[in-house]
Amino acid sequence: MGLKTLSDHYAELGADFGEEIERRASDAKLILETALKYGVPIEMLWKPSGSALTPPSGRESAPTPR
Repeated sequence: MGLKTLSDHYAELGADFGEEIERRASDAKLILETALKYGVPIEMLWKPSGSALTPPSGRESAPTPR
């Protein structure tokens, strides 16, 4: 069927699945704790879809310069 495990996928990238999942959990915990600490919605810190947040005025927000 061509299906592979996440461990296989990460191994092909030269990474360890256990380490990567630990890193993801740590990142998620930091996002949740920071949102709670500052009383802001999680979506203000992280939005998985990658689309821009829409401010209350209804206009699209400008991309943040890097």
